[in-house]
Amino acid sequence: MSQASRTDPRSGFTLIEVMAVMTIIAMLASLAVAFIPGTGRADIKVLTLRTAALLRRERLGAILTGHSRRIALDVGERALVGDGGEVLPIPRDVVLDVVGVDERWSGRQAVVRFEPDGASTGAKLRFSREGADYEVNVNWYTGRVAIDPP
Repeated sequence: MSQASRTDPRSGFTLIEVMAVMTIIAMLASLAVAFIPGTGRADIKVLTLRTAALLRRERLGAILTGHSRRIALDVGERALVGDGGEVLPIPRDVVLDVVGVDERWSGRQAVVRFEPDGASTGAKLRFSREGADYEVNVNWYTGRVAIDPP
């Protein structure tokens, strides 16, 4: 190989060409990630926060109205349903494990019941998908709703 062929400006790629190709690849990769179906860690965390908010609203509703309020799981619709009318859908790829009351209310699986004094039947709800786990715990004595860190 001669000295002239190594310094020929046509033998290789310029920095601008390499950067343009890398930019195109990065844009295609971000589009691919955005269109991959499924619930990510952030979505599971949002679902956990929304569940805790639903539980807290139902507890407050029980205290303010003086009547028991319930949250049940509609298995067919894959949704948590509160007595206040709120429905919280659960994505199909998220696993929900419920430890709580072993009853059925209005044809739905019982999750937790809040009493007018703030106490509850107690429950533990665990949302998980591919290594991402979040838990919502309801204390049976105080009715306190807490999210356990992953």
